[in-house]
Amino acid sequence: MQAPGIQPSSVARPSSTIPLLAAVGAFALSWLGPLAFPFRLLTTIIHELGHGLAALLTGGAFVRFVVFPDGSGLAYTAGGIPWLIIPAGYLGTAFVGAVLIMVGRSPRASRIALGIIGAVLVLLTLRYALPSVFSVHILSGLLTLGAGLALGAVLLWVAWKATLPWALGLLNLLAFWIGLSALSDLRVLFQLSTSTGMGSMTDAHAMARITFLPATFWAILWVVIALAALSSAFWYTWIRPRDLP
Repeated sequence: MQAPGIQPSSVARPSSTIPLLAAVGAFALSWLGPLAFPFRLLTTIIHELGHGLAALLTGGAFVRFVVFPDGSGLAYTAGGIPWLIIPAGYLGTAFVGAVLIMVGRSPRASRIALGIIGAVLVLLTLRYALPSVFSVHILSGLLTLGAGLALGAVLLWVAWKATLPWALGLLNLLAFWIGLSALSDLRVLFQLSTSTGMGSMTDAHAMARITFLPATFWAILWVVIALAALSSAFWYTWIRPRDLP
């Protein structure tokens, strides 16, 4: 029985405009060449930090990471648990995208998230991306340092100065870009998992070497996990009805 004065509907859906525009923007970025380059670097940095932080969390050491001009990257780790460290790059990126999708429903939470991401980028770049003059990757190291600090500074500025709608829009754009990039990278990984050439340098092949399961198995498993995480986050945030406060 309905109480007097209470409207029949007690649930609400958030506006679908924001995720729609964010998804369109993320798709458009992938076709904009140079304009997408900073976003590509951000995705790669998240991927490499996933490896490094997994090493730290499993008792190993995170030495440093580097991002290359073609958008690829390397994380140098020692010790830890390899079967957790290796998938942490691809899956970590997907999980970050999923978390940001869920955070992107709230303007204030979006602003806070941008500030946290910006601060983490700056701190971890200074800690793990300082190039050595003796490194063969000195130029890529300078790119990594500059990209990490610049991206972190931009996100901190937006979190501090931008209006809530702008912060919400940027957070959702990043969420969909990172999520779509994670799936796109995994699609490429699956294609490379059947290769015996340079593709054998992939994370899936690294897992195959320590588990004796084929690289294709790991590529498919990671695709399934990433899809589950991202689709669940989207459904929970933008589709499932919510009780009104």
